[in-house]
Amino acid sequence: MTNHTRPEFLQGVRDFGASLREDHGRLLWTTILVSLAACGTSADAKVALNVPTIDTLPGGIVHVVNTGPTAWPDTSGWRWVPTVTISPPDGSPGELSDISTLAIGDDGTVYAMQNKPAVIKVFGPDGSYLGNLGKEGGGPGEYHVGFLGIRGDTLGVQDPNSSRFTLFLKDGTFLKAVPSPCCYFWPRITIDSTGLAWIPGSGRNNQASWYRIRLDGSVVDTIPMPAQEDFRKLKNWTVTVKRGGNAMSMIMMAPLQPGNFFEPRIDGMIVSGHSASYRFAILRGATDTARLFEASAPELPISDAMRDTLFENATQHPDAAIQKAMRESANKDDIPHTWLPWTHLSLDRAGRLWVALPGDAGEVTRLQVFDRNGILLGDVPPPSRKMFKSAAWGRDRLAVADEDDDGRPVIRVFRLETGTAK
Repeated sequence: MTNHTRPEFLQGVRDFGASLREDHGRLLWTTILVSLAACGTSADAKVALNVPTIDTLPGGIVHVVNTGPTAWPDTSGWRWVPTVTISPPDGSPGELSDISTLAIGDDGTVYAMQNKPAVIKVFGPDGSYLGNLGKEGGGPGEYHVGFLGIRGDTLGVQDPNSSRFTLFLKDGTFLKAVPSPCCYFWPRITIDSTGLAWIPGSGRNNQASWYRIRLDGSVVDTIPMPAQEDFRKLKNWTVTVKRGGNAMSMIMMAPLQPGNFFEPRIDGMIVSGHSASYRFAILRGATDTARLFEASAPELPISDAMRDTLFENATQHPDAAIQKAMRESANKDDIPHTWLPWTHLSLDRAGRLWVALPGDAGEVTRLQVFDRNGILLGDVPPPSRKMFKSAAWGRDRLAVADEDDDGRPVIRVFRLETGTAK
């Protein structure tokens, strides 16, 4: 894959590397002072604050080893506070159904992409329905399916079926539509602080890659993603569905198979990790490592009841024939008896990494949050177990597609309260 890297990007990389070196000493001393203050004023704290070990590896890579939370003990620091639940009445113009992706603006406006028919529904910060943005179709300002990203007053809609990236002003004004990669269905589109949209597609040798596209439609470069695990070495199930004289086969992975995380951060860096270890990298491009950071996670068993739940969830399907074939082909013994160190990751609009740790409550039992330098701040109770499926980060908010007690789709919006913590 050819990297068409511009000089100003290289200068930005050099500036970022310099800032990392300058921050190195400040981070260490700041963390020590925070820890000492905690020891001196909070002797009754259940968990003492910790000091990470920070050193520099050959080649200038900063290495952070976290020994525990540095900003608050237990879950006494940050918290998510519910602010609004969006649940328009059945039959109303704003009625929700089949939400595929969300975006949330800096002012708290929520954009919800729905399927069948494809439409973006817009809701104000108070949850009121404001109208639709675009519509299903192949003309200007239209789409067949869409994944959303927002930056300032511009909303981007990636339609992989039509290989088209459409830009709107957040008030609904159509700006332009530009060619984009085909066929990759991704839950969200990042538009970074330099105004580049990161859109997944297929690059050289069909390798999954990030296409970095300016909002005028020109491609800056492509960044190949790391190859996933050899599918043949993972536990997977071959499902065959017969309908009359025809047969359809598909392969699905068993739950909790290890895999890669490789996603852009708001500043244009990339955060990479593999769920078999609690260790992450901050990259400039595909392979240029700027920083490594790690923490410890206990090895936890998966109860038989939880494995039953995982199996049931993995083999559910609205089509009765497909569900029957899935449950006949699937083997519950392929589900691990021990949890992976982590199950889900997400990057917020400040560049912080949120990590879901598993446990008795399932795949999202605990949250741990790392700052943009890889320092473990502490634990935060999860606002929703679905926050890593169909959700969107705002400046200080999180919008999550969920269901109410009757199974009706709703959108729950939470505000992050940080107090005086980092």
